[in-house]
Amino acid sequence: MRLIIFTLISVVASHAQQYDILLRGGHVIDPGNGVNGKMDVAIGDGQIAAVAANIPISAARRVVDASRYYVVPGLVDMHVHVFRYSGALVPDDTSLPAGATTVVDAGGSGWRNFDEFRKTVIAHSKTRVLALLNIVGQGMAGEPYESDTEDMDPVKTAETILHNRDVIVGIKTAHYAKPGWTAIDRAVEAGRQANVPVMVDDKIYTNSGRTMREELLVHLRPGDIHTHMYNDRQVELIDRFTGKVQPWMMEARRRGVLFDVGHGGGSFLWPVATKAIEQGFVPDTISTDLHADSIAIQQSTMPNVMSKLMLLGMSLEDVLVRSTVNPAKEIGRYPEVGTLGVGRVADVAVLEQQTGVFVFKDSWPAKRLGNSRLENVMTIRAGKIVYERSAPPVSGVDTAIYDLLFKHAQIAGREESDVGIINGKIARIERGLKAAHARVLVEAEGYQITSEALKEGAPANVALLDAGRTIMTVRNGKILTDEEGLSIQDVSRAGPYSNFK
Repeated sequence: MRLIIFTLISVVASHAQQYDILLRGGHVIDPGNGVNGKMDVAIGDGQIAAVAANIPISAARRVVDASRYYVVPGLVDMHVHVFRYSGALVPDDTSLPAGATTVVDAGGSGWRNFDEFRKTVIAHSKTRVLALLNIVGQGMAGEPYESDTEDMDPVKTAETILHNRDVIVGIKTAHYAKPGWTAIDRAVEAGRQANVPVMVDDKIYTNSGRTMREELLVHLRPGDIHTHMYNDRQVELIDRFTGKVQPWMMEARRRGVLFDVGHGGGSFLWPVATKAIEQGFVPDTISTDLHADSIAIQQSTMPNVMSKLMLLGMSLEDVLVRSTVNPAKEIGRYPEVGTLGVGRVADVAVLEQQTGVFVFKDSWPAKRLGNSRLENVMTIRAGKIVYERSAPPVSGVDTAIYDLLFKHAQIAGREESDVGIINGKIARIERGLKAAHARVLVEAEGYQITSEALKEGAPANVALLDAGRTIMTVRNGKILTDEEGLSIQDVSRAGPYSNFK
């Protein structure tokens, strides 16, 4: 059932319709105001007019049945690319459909070209577009510009910020390829002069003369932000030999350095994120690093990145705090942004938590399967509906995720069939089980599968035969032998996973 907007045919006097939009019966989660429960949200004159139970529908010109959904503050994505960068996107086309009503361009412009950014993008976007100004005057223009220390001017950067405080919320330094601390130190100096935070995307290579420990504990200030936290090439969050969070990362967090996801096309790895979250090292803010490549392959929209973190154990409430209140505070826009407080600008996302089987990719890209996913179904920006989903939600689907799935196997006395295994037992034997639902897939066409008790619920102790010769054995759902490599996945793009303990 799709989200339905009712345009009421009024039989009451127009003066009684004090609200423009009424979101009725949704599960409202507004971390900034401690709201978490079934409520109505009324919007009038571009602002949140009321958040309460049982607001009369006769008081609104339009009523949205939100009873199947979560109603939350418009999401705040503090790391996107909408100017200058080679993969820059149009925010109204990409962020608003994802429920992100506020985005922060992370370093596309510098002091030399910020006026162009303001005139061509910020002024013409329905999305609230803010900026982290690049310490490089040319902005994010690639090499040799981004390593040109002559173009890193703290004074001119700070002056540009002070003249545009309504839309510039911080400084970005990124992609510096030379040795030493010039880029970071000049960005921090500009941040000190303008009293704004610095976001760092650094290249910590062997020949850089920099270490992450020194960066976080010596050069960055409390309130400064390191993005791409679940990367491995730059942040070094997880010790590869012990699998533990580096102790100086904990120390940096204690001294007030903040950590941002910044998913992007190359900065989110399953083994890093999994181990970090298991040890309680969760992000301060969730962001997408959305650009042309990351939206196409990793699909790193806000709901998608939030869903990945929920797959790794974070709750819906946890990810919402880090997608609304926390980023708004970090950029100095709270409570103007990030809440559903009465009297605040009516920026709202309506989210559905779908069940099914969904593929989530990291940056290599390696996939993981999950059975829950967030999807934005409506976005309200400044009191106007700027996006409404037209496609129906996923419903009535098989939500099983198979640890091992044999496709098209020959079973003695039966038709060719599929055999799905979950938690060491045979879960289903039938045709048409979806290959996309399998963590490990074995194409068994032309082979015979045998077992002492090949039935649903039985222990998954099976063998796969080729003309009577055993080529694979499975005990309690675990593959013991695989002579023909039928279960081996293509890992050519799966990155250096073997480097992690």
